[in-house]
Amino acid sequence: MINLLKNPDFVQFCETASPLEMVEHLTDGNIRGLEKIALGTLANRKQLPPNVVNVLLVYFFSTFANKVYDRNDLARLYDYWSSNHVFSFSKAQEMTEENIENVLSGLK
Repeated sequence: MINLLKNPDFVQFCETASPLEMVEHLTDGNIRGLEKIALGTLANRKQLPPNVVNVLLVYFFSTFANKVYDRNDLARLYDYWSSNHVFSFSKAQEMTEENIENVLSGLK
């Protein structure tokens, strides 16, 4: 899924889609309650631009789509990216190179 970030059509989708539309795309429309709760935790946060949030969602769901995960992990990643000043699409792409399991284990 991370490779999608090199596809110009998908990049355009990241630039224009809402986070909910992105999750619908990444889960093939199978949004579970867990995804809704995880997205809800991000709804009130306004630190990251929507296109960066979409890259974050690609990064997260590349590992956790169709798996059970800690619903707070997405919020932890969001806060981590915010604290690292990930405010551009290119910086967000760079951040996807980090091993998500290592990042999350360091945040708990």
